[in-house]
Amino acid sequence: MYDTKYCKVEYQKDKNAIFCQWKKFCKGNDYRNPFRYGAKLIEKYQPITWITDTTNGFENKEADTKWLLEEFIPKMIESSIEKIIFIIQDDSPLMGEILGQKEALGEFFEVELRCKNI
Repeated sequence: MYDTKYCKVEYQKDKNAIFCQWKKFCKGNDYRNPFRYGAKLIEKYQPITWITDTTNGFENKEADTKWLLEEFIPKMIESSIEKIIFIIQDDSPLMGEILGQKEALGEFFEVELRCKNI
């Protein structure tokens, strides 16, 4: 398991999924390293689902978004991942960004939003 003050990433065997839970704002390697760890878990376990809990999520810095789109997402497209789930609050300020990601990623994956009230 990867667990820092910014993010927790783990393989959940019962769901055959990678679970990524953001805790607070970060950037640069503090943002990218959880994804790198998740990629290693994908190689090791071949899960079919990636779950991101954005309850404590934040807007990415432009450089990190660019890295995500150019480096990480292409690796996910070539991996065992078939479905991406975003856990998000109903009134999250990130809703627009997540809906945009849902639309863009929907070309390659089944994408689901799980909204919740906190």
